[in-house]
Amino acid sequence: MAAAEFQQDPSPIEVVPVVVLSQSFPARPSSIPDIRSFVRRCLAESPLTEEGNREVSEVVFRALLDAAGPTGSIHVAFRIFPEHVEVDVLHSDTQLTRPEDAGTGDGRLPVSGRDLGRAGGGADPRPAAIRLAPAAPARTAAASADPVRPATVQLGQPGHPANFAEWMTSALRREGMTQEAAARQLGVSVKTVSRWVGGTTEPRMRDLRRIQEVFGEVPLP
Repeated sequence: MAAAEFQQDPSPIEVVPVVVLSQSFPARPSSIPDIRSFVRRCLAESPLTEEGNREVSEVVFRALLDAAGPTGSIHVAFRIFPEHVEVDVLHSDTQLTRPEDAGTGDGRLPVSGRDLGRAGGGADPRPAAIRLAPAAPARTAAASADPVRPATVQLGQPGHPANFAEWMTSALRREGMTQEAAARQLGVSVKTVSRWVGGTTEPRMRDLRRIQEVFGEVPLP
């Protein structure tokens, strides 16, 4: 019976070519230049317009802030179809020491453009993807991502602070905030803020989201 039904079905089977590119990175802000470079390489193969590629890049970096945990790694995977692009940004508890290390381990937290509002807390573990097509990349990204876009500070670029320590010092001065007050707002210890200001350590990837909420800026290397 099943064989007969199969023979009666005239529907052709469509084979769609897809390019899959993925890489894992340590979940810390110093990985962002490597992630940005990887995203650029992937989008060089995409069917999207230049505007669409910019939208994908913005959504990926907003997803990074939601996907990141206090430790572990970030896994970015692109699926490039002839007419659209899908992106997964996943968090893993597996600790990486080199960007080229593979494997995502357990504890993945899928994040997508349409899931950004609720995925930050890890309440929705279902796989999802950012899907953009060349016909209307700007509208698709705007509809699927958080409409509130904080200012992005490109550390080390002309007109921007040279490093996170310099940015943190100026942000505290601008807000009239002590290190103790900042520690309370950010949910970290005073010693941690002191180390950030002194340039001894950098914030974790997950800290950047809280920094964004408190100061309205995202300082990225």
